[in-house]
Amino acid sequence: MQVGGLIWVTGFSGAGKSTVGRIVSEALKSKGLPVLFLDGDDLRSILGEKFGHDLDERKRLAYVYSRLCKRICDNGITVVIATVAMFESVRAENRLSNLLYLEAYLDVPLDIRAERDPKGIYIAAKATGNILSTSIGFEEPSNPDIIVKNFGKTTPQIAATEIIEKFMNTLPLPDAVSIRTPASYDERAKYWDSYYKKRAAPTPPSSFAIFCNENHFGDHCHVLEFGCGNGRDSFYFSKKHRVTAIDQSVVATNTNKQRAHDEGILNIDFVDGEFGKKTSGMPAVVDVVYGRFVMHAMSLEDENQALNHSYQILKPEGKIYLEFRTDKDRLMNDGITVGLNERVTDHYRRFINLDEFCERLAQVGFAIDYCVEKSGLAKHGKDDPTVARVIARKLIHT
Repeated sequence: MQVGGLIWVTGFSGAGKSTVGRIVSEALKSKGLPVLFLDGDDLRSILGEKFGHDLDERKRLAYVYSRLCKRICDNGITVVIATVAMFESVRAENRLSNLLYLEAYLDVPLDIRAERDPKGIYIAAKATGNILSTSIGFEEPSNPDIIVKNFGKTTPQIAATEIIEKFMNTLPLPDAVSIRTPASYDERAKYWDSYYKKRAAPTPPSSFAIFCNENHFGDHCHVLEFGCGNGRDSFYFSKKHRVTAIDQSVVATNTNKQRAHDEGILNIDFVDGEFGKKTSGMPAVVDVVYGRFVMHAMSLEDENQALNHSYQILKPEGKIYLEFRTDKDRLMNDGITVGLNERVTDHYRRFINLDEFCERLAQVGFAIDYCVEKSGLAKHGKDDPTVARVIARKLIHT
């Protein structure tokens, strides 16, 4: 299930919560996020005025708001709520209950709130001779995520923009849209550019590359590797085969090109781009398509694109060799849920059901020659993922 966030806009009466909250809500909607705006006063009315106005009743109502927001967020909707509800225990429950939570406090001086006085609260308090009574018993946020001085030169639009920017920076992905959908091509490319700038990837060939080359590849193949990363497997294959390697990271492909030049390797070409899209430098026909730990980093739509393109460029009886994390991998229990079998930790992964994947291969026109699913095949440090290894052969449509 996709995840929803909670933006809790709080402050005393007259702070401008409803106005700012509505602007925040509409702005997030324009970014493609499913958003629901709730106003505390409207909710009180919807609930039939069953809660009183003394502090105990206000706290009971605040807990109702908190739990209602939680239920909505659990269904993949981001909630923006404008409410006083200034009770530390309620805010603590918000933080514990919501994976994505932003507490925004609109801090406005008493005299300015009294000038605005949208509900007549301050006029009534003045009549009693104790305007300070409007804040008695409330607990101002001690550690809000953002404090906005919503007065003076700070217009409601500026205040809302500050909250939106803070919320976007709180998200674990490049932008809010990615919370409910896999990151775009440009976002993925940006992530991997940053990754390969650190040169964090291992350089020896993977065990899967060795397994394929020693047991299944023919002699002098033309191998196309998609998602080649730092070229660890591509350079290994080039010792025996002609290689074309594509990756969405310009940093990775440029580094690989320089290495090939420096080492005088002439039978390998590196291309930056999206596999399956028209890209200069890609071959029309190959013997082998190879992809390791890239299929589970693709959305289902991108997977379909990759499989169909693989079928198109493979020669008759050519084969596709794939290794990927499956839905039995323990890492599927980590991170943020953004879709069926889709999770986000440091980056997006889609944990693939092997049986369903093999059915999709067959629909494209492949026959399964080899298939295994288990741990122990792709150990790296402390990580021992459950992966599938699949080798499929291109059938000729009749």
